[in-house]
Amino acid sequence: MQTFAWASWVQPGLYARPNGGTDWALQDIHAVSHEIAEWGDDPFVNNTVEPWLTPTAPQYGCTNVLETGDPVVAIGFAMGTNTFEQGPNPNGTQSADGYYHPEDEALLPWFMRVAPNNISEPTQSPSTNVGRYTFMGDLNPFPGFRQPATGC
Repeated sequence: MQTFAWASWVQPGLYARPNGGTDWALQDIHAVSHEIAEWGDDPFVNNTVEPWLTPTAPQYGCTNVLETGDPVVAIGFAMGTNTFEQGPNPNGTQSADGYYHPEDEALLPWFMRVAPNNISEPTQSPSTNVGRYTFMGDLNPFPGFRQPATGC
């Protein structure tokens, strides 16, 4: 049995706003990291979880599919050294910043509403939930990911 995942390299400036603006993480490997994580978690797209909804990604509506990247789409972090396509955008602004931008990923305790979360890695700061609900944990800028998912 073989499965596959597909994603594109995202050119800086296509979605990412210039000079560190909104959606700054939506560039280079962001989409690839999103799709590879989802492929690893649910290669047959048949794993279901408690129905979830998030204001950070309303385009997905209420769903029960284990899509670990969908709740945190466009939320990412900078790491490593990226020298590919680092020049200015066609209009002269700058979106590329010399880093790769993988996406944060929601963890199973978020989907399953585990509270307190004593399963995941600890949060970076003291928390009543103890464990992270996303890979980034407290570094995720949206407070909704410091607690379990909400139902719909």
